Amino acid sequence: PLIELADDNTFAGSREAGELFEAFERFNIRYFTEADWRIGERPDVLAGLARSGCVQVLVGIESLVFRYPGMGGKQAELDRIMAAVQAIQEAGVVVAGCVIVGGDGETRGSIDRLVRFVLDSPLAEVQLTLQTPFPGTALYGRLAREGRLLTERGWSAYTLFDVTFQPDRLSVAELERGFRDAVTEVFSAPAVERRRRLRRNIWRNSPAFRRLGHVLETP
Repeated sequence: PLIELADDNTFAGSREAGELFEAFERFNIRYFTEADWRIGERPDVLAGLARSGCVQVLVGIESLVFRYPGMGGKQAELDRIMAAVQAIQEAGVVVAGCVIVGGDGETRGSIDRLVRFVLDSPLAEVQLTLQTPFPGTALYGRLAREGRLLTERGWSAYTLFDVTFQPDRLSVAELERGFRDAVTEVFSAPAVERRRRLRRNIWRNSPAFRRLGHVLETP
């Protein structure tokens, strides 16, 4: 079976993961989950992660131009974040890097740089979305106070792939076009194939791969 641990940060803080790892390993369960990049700096977690059957973790890289306040202690220099990503993947677990387009300060040039970063990075999977100010969040409140919410675009537009606010340095149309172009490049056939090869190479080094004795396909 393949299951998802629907926790935004499964290994947050100092909680002990040993019993969880042991249970998954005992029943040969494959799973994927979400965590912040700092697990790549925690040998205690990395030692059990792949062995227990974890095949993929979603990690927030977020934005190259805007540091979201909610990231708290997760904020760090990009080089340190990517070193942690490498450590996770060297342990046999694919990292799906979550990157966000449209934060304050975004320009067409910064979108192009983000695309180049993703295409050149060691990330074996990627999630590319637009900044989305969901109701009830601090981001929604701030953009509402600044009069930047596109109120004519209702709840059906809150898809992570539709613009729902006025960017600060781009027009709405420019952000939409930039995002479409970014998606086209990041998910082009060559880019997708490159990441597929990375995933398979990572899984070949996974203890779970060897234990289960078959090729692990993409979750």
